Amino acid sequence: MDATLENRIAVVTGAGGGIGLAVAQELARLGARVEALDLKTPPQGALPEAAQFTQVDLRDGDSIGRAVERIAATHGRIDYLVNCAGVCLFERDGSVLSTEPAAFDLTFDVNLNGVIRMVRAVVPHMRACGGGAMVHIASVVGLRNMENIVAGGPADAYQLSKAAVVSLSRSLAMQLAPENIRSNTVCPGSIVTPMTEEIYAQNDRVSAMERRTPIGRIGRPHDVAAAVAFLLSDRASFITGVDLPVDGGLMAKL
Repeated sequence: MDATLENRIAVVTGAGGGIGLAVAQELARLGARVEALDLKTPPQGALPEAAQFTQVDLRDGDSIGRAVERIAATHGRIDYLVNCAGVCLFERDGSVLSTEPAAFDLTFDVNLNGVIRMVRAVVPHMRACGGGAMVHIASVVGLRNMENIVAGGPADAYQLSKAAVVSLSRSLAMQLAPENIRSNTVCPGSIVTPMTEEIYAQNDRVSAMERRTPIGRIGRPHDVAAAVAFLLSDRASFITGVDLPVDGGLMAKL
């Protein structure tokens, strides 16, 4: 039986494609009224009727502030925040020793600072309506140091930014629990998204990831969306501060 999110107001970043779009679709299917945010416009017809799209640059606090205030004014409340937006710069050598500072700055400004900006904008509205729930999309590489097969080697800027999101979520969980606001992360393993599909088109990469994953396949955005929906729902009302791998068993194997 599905966990109902009937008439809850959900803000989803990164909803222009990939995991963010899948999350927006799943939450709408479960009855939520979805506010979809992204710098990139989603494909025509991809968002359900229950979703409203707003173009937002997560590097710009004013852009975020305007969007969140409009959402709160329109609906009178914000129940859920899902931070899906992220970047990973697939450089030949993504080591911290060689990555250009500009690449680190961009990665952290979107993957970490963008999350912080969204949280700071949304939490006052959750407080005003007596609580809420947040889910932040991190990564298994934010939980444990491992070679990023998708990037073809180290991707330190991405890995460090996702580790920071994990730490941030745990801190938020402790700070906000007394106010009935929950914070959790979902940590995907190998997922085919528009950001990775060109790389996965190389058969040797697909084979390597399938061999590495105990369940024997690469994940899809809807696998992640289902986990997000559960953590937002009332069925997870006693769950906060956790990091849930959605990785086909990869973390259990390592």
